[in-house]
Amino acid sequence: MNLLGKIKSIGALMLGLTLLFSCEKNGDFGFGSDDVSPVEFSVETVGTSSSVVLLDSIASTNLGVGFIGNIDDPDVGKVKATTYAKMELNVDDLNSISEEAILDSVKLSIKFGYLYKDFAKTVRLKVSLLSEQIEDTLHITTNSTAISNELVVSGNILIDEVDSIYTIDLDMAFANRLFEIMRDEGPEVATQEAFEAAFPGLAFQTEDNSSNAYGIVLDPESSMIDFYYSEVSSTGAVNVPSTHKITLGDLTHYYGLEFDRSGTALEGLTNTNEEFSPSSGLRYIQAGAGIVTKINLSELETFANLKPEAIVNTAQVSIGPIEEPVDGVTPPTRLLLLLTDSGNRVIRDGDNFRAIQQDGSNPIGSGTPLTLLYDEDSKTYTASITSFVGYYFSDVFRRNQFFIAPPSVNGELGNVVFRPEDFKLKVFYSELK
Repeated sequence: MNLLGKIKSIGALMLGLTLLFSCEKNGDFGFGSDDVSPVEFSVETVGTSSSVVLLDSIASTNLGVGFIGNIDDPDVGKVKATTYAKMELNVDDLNSISEEAILDSVKLSIKFGYLYKDFAKTVRLKVSLLSEQIEDTLHITTNSTAISNELVVSGNILIDEVDSIYTIDLDMAFANRLFEIMRDEGPEVATQEAFEAAFPGLAFQTEDNSSNAYGIVLDPESSMIDFYYSEVSSTGAVNVPSTHKITLGDLTHYYGLEFDRSGTALEGLTNTNEEFSPSSGLRYIQAGAGIVTKINLSELETFANLKPEAIVNTAQVSIGPIEEPVDGVTPPTRLLLLLTDSGNRVIRDGDNFRAIQQDGSNPIGSGTPLTLLYDEDSKTYTASITSFVGYYFSDVFRRNQFFIAPPSVNGELGNVVFRPEDFKLKVFYSELK
């Protein structure tokens, strides 16, 4: 090491010793000189109050996904899911079918993109024809469409891998009836409107005694009905393979949910947008059902007013450890803090919901919502909300009422249960003495 390097090293050492001795002398972090005040570091766990709220009007229309199946959970009760979908005949692709054509098989293709329980993978599928048309309007999870007794598909599908396409044979009585109409060029297949009048759509369900729920992907590339038939060749032999495809997903589709909360702590939860105190004393979040936990941060305002000169160094929110979920059920991987008010409604900003934003983002934005990530080992959701609390202390942006909600209130069915005291907001701050 050259002489200059040695001088720099000795200088750095002397400066470090000076800082060390000055800190010990004053008892606080600081330089101990007359013109620089020491800094005191503190942490405050801010108290909160909470309740449970049932949101209204959870939209489920044209999401590209639908739920089917049955859930029986000791915390949130029973849920029955049904998906309703129009069929697109694809009139322009419907070729003339000769009288000699022979129907070989008709198969439903369907993709599964979600499992409520990760180990119950045998779907006892039941698909029926609707008895009334699906209205081309916004549908919510409490809607339903009348279902006929005509069976379209019935059978078991073993899901080896999520996001794979599976096929199952259609009921031949239904398949033959529809094929004969196509072959005879009946008025029912002249236009899409006429087709919907005769075949309003399909209801996807599982058998009543099944004990799992599934998400099906509804798009023309994944969900369809394929007719395979043999046509007459130029020599008169019936041996020309032909097909026609009826697709699902491009036209109106939605899912509906039926709830039975009897015997649970949520049994009295019937009125929407009202604060509810479960008999168990616990707090609940259930996607799809629109059940969220409301948090009131009024004590943060009291604390901020008591410490107007405090500097927020960091702030963290955590939820957990959560209650042990039903075997095989994985809690949502993320949670959000959505803005609400005394009316207990989520506050929209276009297609998004107003939420606490990530650190460093505009506090009143909606494009970068704060995400509380789930840790399986600690069973806890955590996130840094330093920017929000900093804006709060500076009185730039203050809101006290929030919903703890899943990232998609209509895109999954998982639930979270926790004790009120296991929601924690910690503020690490410093003050000049």
